[in-house]
Amino acid sequence: MPESMKLRDRITIESFRRIDRDVILGAIEIDQDKCTGCGLCVRACAAGSIELKDKKARMRTVFPICHACADCVAICSRKAIRMTRFLEFKKYFRYLDRGQPELPRKF
Repeated sequence: MPESMKLRDRITIESFRRIDRDVILGAIEIDQDKCTGCGLCVRACAAGSIELKDKKARMRTVFPICHACADCVAICSRKAIRMTRFLEFKKYFRYLDRGQPELPRKF
């Protein structure tokens, strides 16, 4: 990226207000057979993208803003949740050598 940006470039930097045009949101997949409906993933999701429906967890259907933090993946004791897509910016922000989605590190 250049050391200085023009005003036009600063104005058009990625924004969460322009979903799918500037930003591709993260996504998870929940195995309904393994899910017990405990609700831990719902409480762990900082973005509020997961809900309980019919005693099973699922990703919200109306505007799910998944940040791809993988907190839900880490807290699920049944390993029912899998990260399928990272949060991606389309213009200036870049990720170097990220690789495949993985579980967060253990402390």
